[in-house]
Amino acid sequence: MTRKNWILTIVLLSYCVTAIDASIVTTGLTLIKHDLQLTQVSLSWIQNAYLLAFGGMVLLGGRLGDLLGRKRVFMVALILFGVGSLFAGISQDASLMISARFVQGIGAALLAPTSLALLMDTFDGHALVKAIAWYSSVSGIGTSIGMVLGGLFASALSWRYGFFINVPLALFMIVVAWRTLPTQALQRTSFDAAGAITSMLALFSLVYTINGATNWLAWGLLTLILLGLFVGIEQRQAHPMLPLSLFTDRNRRHAYLVRALFVGSMMGYFLFAAEYLQTALHFTPLLTGFGFVPLTFVTFLAALRVPDSVARWGERRVALVGMGFLLLGFIMTIPLVGTRNYWLAIGLPMILLGLGQGFAMSPLTNLGIQHVRLADSGAASGLVNAAHQVGGSIGLSLMVALTGEATVMTVAFKQAMVVGLVLNGIGLILTLTLRRDKQA
Repeated sequence: MTRKNWILTIVLLSYCVTAIDASIVTTGLTLIKHDLQLTQVSLSWIQNAYLLAFGGMVLLGGRLGDLLGRKRVFMVALILFGVGSLFAGISQDASLMISARFVQGIGAALLAPTSLALLMDTFDGHALVKAIAWYSSVSGIGTSIGMVLGGLFASALSWRYGFFINVPLALFMIVVAWRTLPTQALQRTSFDAAGAITSMLALFSLVYTINGATNWLAWGLLTLILLGLFVGIEQRQAHPMLPLSLFTDRNRRHAYLVRALFVGSMMGYFLFAAEYLQTALHFTPLLTGFGFVPLTFVTFLAALRVPDSVARWGERRVALVGMGFLLLGFIMTIPLVGTRNYWLAIGLPMILLGLGQGFAMSPLTNLGIQHVRLADSGAASGLVNAAHQVGGSIGLSLMVALTGEATVMTVAFKQAMVVGLVLNGIGLILTLTLRRDKQA
């Protein structure tokens, strides 16, 4: 293979691994709780620790790639992710498991934006659009693969293999990265330490407000204060950690918002659909994982069509098609839930959701990094991934909060899908306000 193909391979594999890791735990949580004798609070922190680290440090991860070079940050990220995976797999108690998941989250926070920036460094023109289409599809595909692998390991082997599998993959990617990635010179610019610290604190606080805080009002107020402080610091910096100019372009700004809304709806869908399959349709963990295959397969097929579709119709129109399919998928799910038939309630709507995910993700990624200076490509990549992570947390938590009183799974699923419908409706409206491609 050529050097570019090797780079594309490790970028896609690294992003896929982080997506898999976010979902692979889901189908094994019951067994993890039993084996490690965890309380419900400790169990929730297995997910929260990963989300906190990932969501809180992803902006810093993107900027470090700009300053220290992609190769250095990429390899450090893989080492952290691999070490965190190993210790999560051998954990015998809650403290080690939660600590290991936090380390995994730091690795993922460095890995995700650096991998996207590597594509921006390596490809251009139609080749970049094609590479980003593959990159964008990997998130949804990885989440679905994680559900299948989680179910397989939980049913046939052990939930520990869901973590152990990351170790040889990380070693493989480290070797390939060492041999193929160019070594960039260190940027001799001042590091925005104040911006880095306040951004991490603000994002940690935001994610914790959404996932885990009992006094959410106080934490929400703290988040607003920290975000205001962060913006004030960035306005005065000559070399800010997050250039606020990234928000001046309407297409980029709206792309971040639409991504957050759409990913939030899909994160909620994964959770409620998995629970519905197991409680209402009595699927095993393994069968539940395979229940998401239609979504994975269709997402992959749609992603293959994106580069040619973008070349012909432009980012805005393709994104609109994707958001339209997502809206139809949620509309179809609401009345069909409760039929007790997999293909009616889950399979057919999944086809529409897969088309929507496959067509929407890549244009939104492209729009989020469009017309960005090379020196700020890591920061823009970090912002794309921050919108992804924070949006996922907000959407999922919103669905859980608004369905908290529903004791019947069918009712809860329908209520959650109404929330998803509203989120994607807002996303579709924002997509309509994007400038046409010829004006961008």
